[in-house]
Amino acid sequence: MNKASPRTLSVAEVRKRLHALLSEVVHTGEPIFIRQDGHPVAVLISIEAYESFCRAPSLPVTEQVELARAAFGMWMDREDIDDEWLMRSRGRWRSEWGNV
Repeated sequence: MNKASPRTLSVAEVRKRLHALLSEVVHTGEPIFIRQDGHPVAVLISIEAYESFCRAPSLPVTEQVELARAAFGMWMDREDIDDEWLMRSRGRWRSEWGNV
């Protein structure tokens, strides 16, 4: 995959051009992000990319914590964002994701 900004389309655009977009992700291997009401909601990827993702080993918790902290940017050095906070939040995010 290239390092350029990922292609992002609205749900309406994807609906109109689904067949062509499926061919595109298969041939290019590049994901297509799908937004609804201006917010990203899904990603269209090839089956090969999905299977590769499923086979990828999980990172150790310490590395997950470091990645999460790095993702917070300016909040990275806050004392209240610790491993316990991350674990509590992850459980809440998973339950919310399951309801989407």
